[in-house]
Amino acid sequence: MQTPRQLELIEAAIKLTATEGIQKLTIRNVASAIGVSEAAVYRHFESKHELLKAILTHLNEILSPRFETLLNADASFSESLLSFLSGLFSLLEHNSAFTLMLFAEETFNVDPQLQSELLALMEGNLSRLVLFYQKAIKSGSCRADLEPQQLAIITFGSIRLSVSRWHLQKAHTSLINQATPIANSLVILFNLS
Repeated sequence: MQTPRQLELIEAAIKLTATEGIQKLTIRNVASAIGVSEAAVYRHFESKHELLKAILTHLNEILSPRFETLLNADASFSESLLSFLSGLFSLLEHNSAFTLMLFAEETFNVDPQLQSELLALMEGNLSRLVLFYQKAIKSGSCRADLEPQQLAIITFGSIRLSVSRWHLQKAHTSLINQATPIANSLVILFNLS
């Protein structure tokens, strides 16, 4: 669990990366963004690597509960998918700086340990989607001629492409408004009920 100051530094780093690019993510620039000395940042994070690890942890803490809603819903599978996508897209639209960090592997390419942590975050969320589709197939509420893993990858890919397009359009459209058409398309494709 991060301290309030660590969260402030993490959020400043995320915003800095989103607005200026990963090349501008330095301890000096993060310190400047919130008006503290570099030494103040180093009291909380030993290095840029530690700050990036903390960013991944923070993103995971924010996103994991969204993916968990798929597994804990009392609604039909189709309603659960729509609710999940609406909630996720709302979270991302209101925290647009997260999208760049979340879907930009190049941010973490410089460090193999960070790559493995990003992969673990993605695999954890993907595994929740797989479990969702396994439950749907087992209950007869989803087509069974495709593997749950493939259904999850198609869903994750739809999310990723929608978020990336939205980000590149500089948020001139609403990401939240894309949830229903995507959910409806996946419901039809997967015969989800």
